[in-house]
Amino acid sequence: MPVIWTLKSLPPARRSELRGWALLAVGSLAVAGTLALLLGLSRTPRVQDWLPWGPHFFYRALVTHVVLSFEVWFLAALGALSVLAAPPGVWGDRLGRLGLLLGGAGVVLLLIPALADQGEPSLNNYVPVVGHPLFYIGLGVHALGVALASLRLLPLLWLRPRVTVPFGIACGGAIYFAALACFGIAWGLIPAGTEADLFNERVFWGGGHVLQLLNTLILMIAWQALAEREFGRGPLPAALTHAAFAALALFALASPLIYLVGGDVLGLSHRQIFTRLLWVGLPLPPLVMGAGVAWQLLKGPRDWRSPAFIAQALSLVVFAIGGFAGFFLGVADTRTPSHYHAVIGGVQLGLMGVVLVVILPLLGREIGQGRAVRLQFHLYGWGQLVHALGFFLAGAAGVPRKTTGIDQGLDTLWKKVSMGVVGMGTGLAVLGGVIFVWMALVRLLGRREAGHE
Repeated sequence: MPVIWTLKSLPPARRSELRGWALLAVGSLAVAGTLALLLGLSRTPRVQDWLPWGPHFFYRALVTHVVLSFEVWFLAALGALSVLAAPPGVWGDRLGRLGLLLGGAGVVLLLIPALADQGEPSLNNYVPVVGHPLFYIGLGVHALGVALASLRLLPLLWLRPRVTVPFGIACGGAIYFAALACFGIAWGLIPAGTEADLFNERVFWGGGHVLQLLNTLILMIAWQALAEREFGRGPLPAALTHAAFAALALFALASPLIYLVGGDVLGLSHRQIFTRLLWVGLPLPPLVMGAGVAWQLLKGPRDWRSPAFIAQALSLVVFAIGGFAGFFLGVADTRTPSHYHAVIGGVQLGLMGVVLVVILPLLGREIGQGRAVRLQFHLYGWGQLVHALGFFLAGAAGVPRKTTGIDQGLDTLWKKVSMGVVGMGTGLAVLGGVIFVWMALVRLLGRREAGHE
């Protein structure tokens, strides 16, 4: 068993930092989940007519929801994982504490424009924004905080530790720095005076693609950690797992070079080459590891009362279906959110398992195997699948993405029923998310259990 995952406790400084990153991650997800419910209701036929807000709220809420539930939640989770993997040392602890402080401050700053009803929302891909200085500053401050926490991981790339999970987390840090490099290079290359929506789209296009490599790696780390907890070993031989982690990191580290060979940053060829990067670099590592996870789950022993087992199984199914849906995307219809909601849902399920099965026990806050623990995974997992199915059917019928109200063009019974399915899936997934957030926050905010002081 890898030593890092059998520790009964952590040094006080690391324990405090781990708790802080977990609170930031889960707290951001709580706000994002609340917004998700409102977004789903605002797109549900009939129900949307009863709600008091208009399209301006919808788009600002959509931007804030995406940033909190994708960027902040996943990057704060990377910060939490960095606590467990970083080599011991005072300088690493100081970097982590400063990173956590900046990470939290950044989230507060980016929330202010939406809550103050200021700034023009930009629904660009990957990292949508509210066009207000505080939002951009908030994103930057949060990104800097995660970067400081990740900086202490880089030595692990050369030390090649025996334990697999820390090496994977270090690869995640390398991918994150590659994404930041892409954001910075794009920002510098885009000509002054470029229209705001196009500017945002191209600034976050390349780095946003690289972040998908990071999200996939986080899921693979979750599979590895949960398998070690459930079965005492990973789903693949250690060398193959290291290779899968490293492959994603190598593709990410090559991505900034695209800005040298990919032509005009505003041109079509530049846009397409990042899409090809994901088609070439992303599928194989999770496919190989996913096959190992599937085989391990099938061999058993299969314990459907175990949170680690349920999290692995459902995350694999949801992620795989989302990946398969990616081969049938439309140009600008809701099949695209069908794909990424399912894929991201798979990552979410894996991270939920890590929080409940790995992080909380290390903090002396066990969750047990009660019915509510199991129920949250089922509600969220199957809810995400229903949600994605509704979006896929609606998109196949021509319903455009990123719209609400009459702009959706729900002029047929099929479109109305499909969007109704979206609303139903949203409700189930949000309920599962609420249970998870509630259980995690109660334990993170409460006192540690006796025997762990």
